[in-house]
Amino acid sequence: MKTLHLSKFSIFIIAILVIAFVTFGIIVYSSPSATSNQNERIYLHTPQPFALTDFNGFVNTSNMKPNSAGWFMYPSSFQYGNPANAYQTFLLIRLPKTMGGDKNETSSFRAYSALDPTSHCLMKYWPQDGRQRIEDPCISAPYRIIDGVSYEPGLTMIRAPTTGALPKLDLDVDSQGYLVVKPPTWTQDKNGIIGIGRNISKDEIMQSSQVLMNYCEKQMSWPELPLALQTGDVLIDIACNSDYFDAVYSNIEHPDKSARIDASFCNCTKIQEAKPYINFEYGQLWNINGTTIYVLSNEPQTGNTKVDSLNVAYTFSFVKNGYYVSLTDQRSFGDTAKEVLMDFFDTNNISDLEQIK
Repeated sequence: MKTLHLSKFSIFIIAILVIAFVTFGIIVYSSPSATSNQNERIYLHTPQPFALTDFNGFVNTSNMKPNSAGWFMYPSSFQYGNPANAYQTFLLIRLPKTMGGDKNETSSFRAYSALDPTSHCLMKYWPQDGRQRIEDPCISAPYRIIDGVSYEPGLTMIRAPTTGALPKLDLDVDSQGYLVVKPPTWTQDKNGIIGIGRNISKDEIMQSSQVLMNYCEKQMSWPELPLALQTGDVLIDIACNSDYFDAVYSNIEHPDKSARIDASFCNCTKIQEAKPYINFEYGQLWNINGTTIYVLSNEPQTGNTKVDSLNVAYTFSFVKNGYYVSLTDQRSFGDTAKEVLMDFFDTNNISDLEQIK
């Protein structure tokens, strides 16, 4: 009878797997998920020097300024500032005006667990223009404030599969006008699981993204940005003003893939006018219906070669309607070209794209 001998490496791998499964079980089945059986008022804490608002105390719908935040405990019986109560620590955020935070009603507020599901560090809100997101001081991707979704929504966490949304609390207003927390249901398809995350559908993500896009569409007359790309990427973040925008897209199923569209008003008609200092020898020039497109990549397109690698990204740049526009995608030349043609040139026929020798 043969005796089975395991190598030291095999024993190490088995030990790691056992520890991972035990850790997963401990987190899922013993993580605190306390609730109150009645609506509870929110008592906001804004400790210095980390204060994100000038208000401290019970919150109504008018005594927090738009684009501000603070911490609170739920249930309120837990002591604020005690590290052992991290699972009961939450962020209350009043949205910026650009996201509808100027209304004195519950729609202007969001309440999320302050415990990052990935790192288990406590997070804060960063209100600066161009940032306006939830971040922790550790290793995790940031979360957007409008719905608590991670900027990598397809991220699969070690503890459990999730679309990367923060656990949340549902809010209401009592008879005296104070914000209250409604009793949550701590499951991933409801309010989420503290320390694990919350499931959220692609449609819900797109609904929130539409709110972000609506503001930018009011600022700029062109272009009309797509809410989702043909590749399945959805709009996850956008920054804009009257003559500039930067839109970031992320893929729910493939978080390693991402895309970006940005534009700036140049009041020009040719790409050479927008970027006179570009050395076009480093990329390729293509033509579509009289418009020159400059394609830059670390893997230039040659013939019918199709490159699809995590290490390859293509940037298509061109001038249209007085704007210098760039679309960058981490996909093949053909897939990126189709996206550019469909979004900005009303065609998906790559044969219309001709390389300029």
